[in-house]
Amino acid sequence: MKKKIIVPISLIAIIFLLVFLMTGSPLVACHNYELKKSVLSVSGETQVTLNEIVPFDWDIVYTFSPYTTKNEIEKIIGFSSHSIQETVNKGMVQLLFVKGNTVVASVCGYADNLGYRITFKDSVRFEEKAVFAVDTNAGIVTLVKH
Repeated sequence: MKKKIIVPISLIAIIFLLVFLMTGSPLVACHNYELKKSVLSVSGETQVTLNEIVPFDWDIVYTFSPYTTKNEIEKIIGFSSHSIQETVNKGMVQLLFVKGNTVVASVCGYADNLGYRITFKDSVRFEEKAVFAVDTNAGIVTLVKH
């Protein structure tokens, strides 16, 4: 009787683990979606802070040069994560939001597909309360750090 229960539970656990490893954290995916909604909603503003528009807790957000490898990213942020993605071309948006030693959002894609771009050099810390200018050319919301 116990084997009949253990086998299906084990199978479900293995499937969940494989899906998690293949697609990444569901929390990161949820935060990515929430971030997109929030950034797209500021199209009427002239300036914003990330503190105001990022709808989840974070300590620091990183961006990296095109073609930066996952190993290089891990060295910079100080830990490894399955949620880290590498850009495959110039012009891609790459944002890595970190809280403690956890990636809480990982955006990697083209601004045309995302609908937005956030531009700054290297990293921004939450406590900086950095101000970003808002631009909405060609249907893409662009935030540029002052």
